[in-house]
Amino acid sequence: MSPTHTRSADWGRKDGLKCFNETKPVRKKKHWGSGSNKQMMSVVAKVVKKMKVPVSLINITQISEYRIDGHSSVYTETGGKLLSDKEKEDPRNADCIHWCLPGVPDTWNQILLAML
Repeated sequence: MSPTHTRSADWGRKDGLKCFNETKPVRKKKHWGSGSNKQMMSVVAKVVKKMKVPVSLINITQISEYRIDGHSSVYTETGGKLLSDKEKEDPRNADCIHWCLPGVPDTWNQILLAML
């Protein structure tokens, strides 16, 4: 499950808002933000283990938690148009759900390829 980075306090930036202006990954070991639901992940893992058809689950959540810098942030669009320079100045417009390409999703693909 892909985490969202909507609370900058999760990585110690109390004055920030979402992933706005983040340019480096989180350095804290074993970082878990509020954008990941560990209980849901546990339920999914248990269900996958009980399946009759063998399924492998690749947990990309933990490694993705560190990449607060990997989102499109203000380099996004709304209503089919890119944000204006004025809109980019407002941290509330930062998209902290979608990921930049190339970027974090390419790491997920490399892990999948290695498993195949």
